[in-house]
Amino acid sequence: MKKLLLIANLHSGKGMVRPNLGAIIEVFNNADYEVTVYTTKYSRHATELVSRLGTEYDLIVCSGGDGTLSEVVDGIMTFPEEKRPKIGYIPSGSTNDYASTLRLPQQMKACAELIAGDHFRKVDVGRFQDDYFVYVAAFGAFTEVSWNTPQDEKNLLGHNAYILHGIQELANIRPYRMKITIGDEVLEKEFVYGMIYNANSVGGIRNLSGRPVDLSDGELDIMLVANPETGIEWPALLADFVTKNPNSKYIQSYRASHVSIESEDVIDWTLDGEYGGAHNSVEIDTFRQAMTIAAPEEPVKTVTV
Repeated sequence: MKKLLLIANLHSGKGMVRPNLGAIIEVFNNADYEVTVYTTKYSRHATELVSRLGTEYDLIVCSGGDGTLSEVVDGIMTFPEEKRPKIGYIPSGSTNDYASTLRLPQQMKACAELIAGDHFRKVDVGRFQDDYFVYVAAFGAFTEVSWNTPQDEKNLLGHNAYILHGIQELANIRPYRMKITIGDEVLEKEFVYGMIYNANSVGGIRNLSGRPVDLSDGELDIMLVANPETGIEWPALLADFVTKNPNSKYIQSYRASHVSIESEDVIDWTLDGEYGGAHNSVEIDTFRQAMTIAAPEEPVKTVTV
């Protein structure tokens, strides 16, 4: 019999894992899996469980938000590639950006059935210093909202909780003088926001670059928002962000496998919606197709002539 480690965050989102846990386990039992269940008790508990127990199982499934998945991937990446078990993700968070990118079913039992049906694909993993991230590393405006928004408000309001707390942070936006190296290009100016991501949506905002994201090509998408020269330019900047204006003078987009960032000030970062530490120098790169995760088959890309 195959062995499955199920890690559940019972407090994620509106706590929907709890009433669905029996049905999820039944799906895996019917697929000939012996299931061991752990519930997370504190931050990075999932990472500890995977690092300690991961190689004893054929499959690791986590149910929670994108932060729970990120913790599992941190644990997976401690193993050599040939020893990394497959991952299944049953999303139950407030926003579930990465689940949306993977096109996972919204119904939890259906998601378990997808995993049990052995539908897997290889995807990239980002590295930030000595840590890893699944879909986003970000700094600047609004990044603190993701980890400072109280869990009870996330449970009650969902994505709207982030918006409400983001509005409260408008007065606190500040620019950072930075040197950012992307390939052969070096940018030296003030930025108010930046993110390096591998998802079709971040914070519930979809299709940020205006083009589809390839999860397995070994490259990350990069969005940098320059500081407006005057306060009256903020409405134009926000309009460019909402409309994804490709000719914006404030927003620059790139794709690369490696980014080097230096700043005069120590800056707080967020990794997959959780606090990623304070740094004034970071190196970010990609491990191509470093993890195997359950997902529907990738849609065929078509070219419009």
